[in-house]
Amino acid sequence: MLDIHSHFLPKMDDGSKSTEMSMEMLRSSRKQGVRTIVSTSHFYGTEESPESFLRRRKHAVNKLLPLLSDSEPEILLGAEVFYYPGISRSEAIPQLAIEGTDLVMIEMPFITWSDRIFDELISLQYNHRLHIVLAHVERYQKLQKRDMYAQLFEQPFYFQCNASAFTSFRSRRLALRLLDNGQLHFLGTDCHNTDKRPPNMEEARSVIEKKLSPGVWRRLRREMIDRFDSHKL
Repeated sequence: MLDIHSHFLPKMDDGSKSTEMSMEMLRSSRKQGVRTIVSTSHFYGTEESPESFLRRRKHAVNKLLPLLSDSEPEILLGAEVFYYPGISRSEAIPQLAIEGTDLVMIEMPFITWSDRIFDELISLQYNHRLHIVLAHVERYQKLQKRDMYAQLFEQPFYFQCNASAFTSFRSRRLALRLLDNGQLHFLGTDCHNTDKRPPNMEEARSVIEKKLSPGVWRRLRREMIDRFDSHKL
């Protein structure tokens, strides 16, 4: 199983606060069937340079390396890049792609979107030969006009839902519909800690199997890995 969205690196953002917590998160993920986990620490281009972010990320990884064993998932490094005007012209964005791939995770602004935002993201893909994964798409629906949210799924992007979208009563119907319609390309836990936002892939699996079928879960798991592998460099 692949977890494409997580915040387990220690003291990088609002995620894990210590190496001990990071290791607990990784071991919990492995127990829930996660074999590969992508670190997507928050990156805000208006507040920090990519160079600073990458230095901090390397420091955080180096703290974990001596503690890692075969009992934890394979770790890949990336970032959750918050959208900002002009992002398509940033020469540094490819450095924030998921390690070994041409995939970059983008967090959309929590505002009412415009066509200009979509145009900027398409330019980002074209200019840098990247493929965008939009983070936790279930969160944006209430902020958008109905036609604009529908337009989102007409864009040439990949869409990621959080595992909690399937366990929350507020978002479950939307998440199940996106999965059933083939509009969900990646699932991630977006785990931040071991209590309020822990790794929860197993809970999502249980809901999907109950509400749809075990076959849907197996297909999602297989398609995520195949899709991810197809973007390896």
